[in-house]
Amino acid sequence: MNYVFNNTFVIITNNMAIANDCINVVYILIDLIFLNIMRKILFMVMASFLMLSLTSNAQSKKHLGIATYSVKGLESDLEGSFKSLAADGYVVMEIANYNAGTGLVAGKTPAEYAALAEKYGIDIISSHARGKFDVKDVEGSLAAWGKVFDDHKAMGCKYVVFPMYTWAFTVEGVKAECDLMNLIGAEANKRGIKFGYHNHNAEFATLAGTTQLYEDFLIANTDPDKVFFQLDVYWIMVGGQDPVAYLKKYPTRFKVLHIKDEYVVGESGKLNYEAIFKQFYANGNQDWFVEMEGKMTKEQLEANLARMEQNKQRQASGGQQAGPQGGAQGQARPAGQQGGAPAGAPGQARPAGAPGMGRPAMDPAAQAEMLKTSLEGIRASADFLMKASYVK
Repeated sequence: MNYVFNNTFVIITNNMAIANDCINVVYILIDLIFLNIMRKILFMVMASFLMLSLTSNAQSKKHLGIATYSVKGLESDLEGSFKSLAADGYVVMEIANYNAGTGLVAGKTPAEYAALAEKYGIDIISSHARGKFDVKDVEGSLAAWGKVFDDHKAMGCKYVVFPMYTWAFTVEGVKAECDLMNLIGAEANKRGIKFGYHNHNAEFATLAGTTQLYEDFLIANTDPDKVFFQLDVYWIMVGGQDPVAYLKKYPTRFKVLHIKDEYVVGESGKLNYEAIFKQFYANGNQDWFVEMEGKMTKEQLEANLARMEQNKQRQASGGQQAGPQGGAQGQARPAGQQGGAPAGAPGQARPAGAPGMGRPAMDPAAQAEMLKTSLEGIRASADFLMKASYVK
């Protein structure tokens, strides 16, 4: 009897031990499962933080460009302006204050000016600049532009852009100017620089004796290996044309954009920037610059647009239209005679913030306020573009 009892006790004891072992195993499994779940949760949390960090970093590294024509009063505080632009997220720059006569930029050598921008993490990759442009003195024109390109090579520029011009009024005249553009472009190529032309609204007037708009004639009669075009999306709209349609029509010619509006980019609601950027990127391009005029009242804006419309009508009528200063302008200008930019027109390579011809120097306090206002508008444009998912 004792034998049976003892064996039974041993069996029960062994079973209890086995049960305890099983319970311990279960506990261990539960711990392992719990740890595994916690690891997964921790991994997911860390991955989320990483994605947020990468998204934020990608946004901050958008390829935002600024045309410093926009910075009214730039040279009154170069370092402060560059610091502000960098803080806004701008990483590349197009200058408009190169002086062809001295070869200097804001009193600095091109290399010194580029180094100052680089100090704030901004690369100067483009410039609106002027050189002699005269089909009756090709040699002199090429020599002048050669010096321009040499100076811009020292800055590390990819592009030099002819900002504005009053073209001849005949097919033969404009064709001669296109030929000179090609020769200038060849000089740029020798220095590893691309030479381009920037439109305003006047290029969308019809060239007399043709059914072509000036812009189309210029594109058709320049060599794509020597001349590119910078599309100003605002001025083409003012000229009555669609920027997206032109990007589709000439996918290989518009290498650079000016992203512009009546003032702050995106504020007027008149331009479809999403469609513009998507087509521009689809064409295989990436370089663009915000460009802004000074802040204007409604009346000032209307007066400026009226002047630009007069320029367009004068171009369309062969120079017979009365200009903004009164009197007939450009009466049948001979082909190749220096045309230049119309008086009062934007987009010129005048030193940023410098007073215009005949204007007195600005009071320092007024200039500081102008600069402050300008930088605020530029920051608002950057904010709009930073938030736009279609901007890379």
